[in-house]
Amino acid sequence: MFDAILFVQLGSPEDASPKSVEKYLVEFLGDRHTLGNPPFYWNWLLKHVIAPKRSVKSAKKYQNLVDRAGLGEMPLIYYTRHFAEGIACEIGPKIPVRFAFEFGAKPSIADALRELAELDKKDIRVVPLYPQRSLVTTEAVRDLAQAEFQKFPKLRVHFVDGFPLNEIWLEETLQGVLEYWDKKCPILFSFHGTPQKWVENGDLYHLDCEAEVEWFRKKLLIVNPAADIRITYQSRFGPVKWLGPFTSTCAEEIGNQHQDLLVVCPSFTADNLETIHEIDVELQMIFKNAGGGKFTRVPCLNVRPSWIKRFAKEVARDDLEDEL
Repeated sequence: MFDAILFVQLGSPEDASPKSVEKYLVEFLGDRHTLGNPPFYWNWLLKHVIAPKRSVKSAKKYQNLVDRAGLGEMPLIYYTRHFAEGIACEIGPKIPVRFAFEFGAKPSIADALRELAELDKKDIRVVPLYPQRSLVTTEAVRDLAQAEFQKFPKLRVHFVDGFPLNEIWLEETLQGVLEYWDKKCPILFSFHGTPQKWVENGDLYHLDCEAEVEWFRKKLLIVNPAADIRITYQSRFGPVKWLGPFTSTCAEEIGNQHQDLLVVCPSFTADNLETIHEIDVELQMIFKNAGGGKFTRVPCLNVRPSWIKRFAKEVARDDLEDEL
């Protein structure tokens, strides 16, 4: 049983200022889950060289993100807050619903737990808002949450470890694809990248990605048996080898064939820098420069009413197991 729900997102700079971006980069890239086990000098280099230097350039991207989203704030913060509020409305006041971010933005996991403790709640269901399981996503939330829970000895954690094959998540995402697909053009299911070494060490992320795309492929081939449906990976960082095929390479190839393109980003429940800037701006430019036709990205589920209504019932189930 549980008496409160806590949703956890990765995080975001609180705003587009270089100071906020630098703080976020230090926290995010300094966490051991993000890059695995970097050299001993990494955190010093990150704090004194990399983050200060990158923050100015990255701040411009984040400002572009805010401008393009048109929400008046970071889209991940906006959508996460409104998603949690929507879930709370569906569940009712008996079970408080809170949200938190791992890095950068507030509230933090500690902030949310403190508030729930003050409400005299005891059993907290923690739900990372990442569909796929991974060291850098669900496992990171588990570790960070458990560390914070130790500061609140009266609280007990009930952790949900991903929902890659949850029917509600899949069906709602598929509905979005069908709304934007012309039933002919190639579809790239573009997931956030992961180092090849993690795959070799047994990380489950790529298996969850592949299982999802196989589910989507079966459904979409009913609509068009000749459909070109591919799984790709984006957002590489650093000199290590990353899992492919790469989204940029595949988009350029399709652009060279002068075709239209539809991109889906199922790593994320809410739009953020990786979708609104990396895909909508950078990838579209690569595609168009290669000679591509119409470029379309399916929005993340964000605050889609049917998604909130259906997922609220699922996440409030008493018999919910470790994985949705």
